[in-house]
Amino acid sequence: MLVTSNYKKNDIIGLKLSTGEEVVARFDKFDSSTKDKTLEIVKPTVLTLNPQTGQAMLIPWLMSLDVHNTDSVSVSQEQIVAMYKPSKGIADVYMKGSSGIAMPTANDVAGLIKQ
Repeated sequence: MLVTSNYKKNDIIGLKLSTGEEVVARFDKFDSSTKDKTLEIVKPTVLTLNPQTGQAMLIPWLMSLDVHNTDSVSVSQEQIVAMYKPSKGIADVYMKGSSGIAMPTANDVAGLIKQ
């Protein structure tokens, strides 16, 4: 059984699906009332390689989904192989790409601290 008690609404999560896809999204809720027991996620993206630079990047998981839409997407528990908290770097890239909010770096805040 999928255990989601460690995640709160709007936490950034990673999913490994039975199809092999690695999805990064915001956690909305786990719905155990449905027959298939679904995980609700918002603004799902998939990790891929940039063909020009060879660096990892996030692109929309569902190409026909409006990127400005904040409605949740349902994923059946049966399709989820693993659920995890992604690395800080991936979470920061996801946050910037999905909301436009850039997370400050140590260098950004170093000048704000009085010595």
